[in-house]
Amino acid sequence: MQTDAPFWDSLVFDGIDDVDVEAVTAAFVTVEVVARGRAAGSGCPDCGRFSDRVHDRYQRRLKDLPLADQGFVIRLTVRRFICGSGDCPRRTFAEPLSRLAAPHARFTRRLNTPWSEWGSRWPGGPAPGWPPSSVSARDG
Repeated sequence: MQTDAPFWDSLVFDGIDDVDVEAVTAAFVTVEVVARGRAAGSGCPDCGRFSDRVHDRYQRRLKDLPLADQGFVIRLTVRRFICGSGDCPRRTFAEPLSRLAAPHARFTRRLNTPWSEWGSRWPGGPAPGWPPSSVSARDG
């Protein structure tokens, strides 16, 4: 199996410029790609002020579409930045990697897209309640 980072970068993250591949491992029936954000910093979602001061890092484990009958997992290191604005209520924020996955998601957008399309293609239209609403909207 090819473990060349540029190969995997172009295969997995085609069109997603803000992610770098660090390593690729294959064990049994799973391919794991270790990646991190590429941007120098990010703007605060509340006040818009740019920050490059890293507060912390955390790992996200994202399932992606299978590749050649093997499971595919992206282990993504996400940075939390410090907002330097004194009047902003948000002290820290995570770097946005929204083209890869939604916030708090455990699946990539590529994996979620076929499921959302599949649910809307039932004969006679989508099933009642499809697509599912968010938990906060359901609970009122």
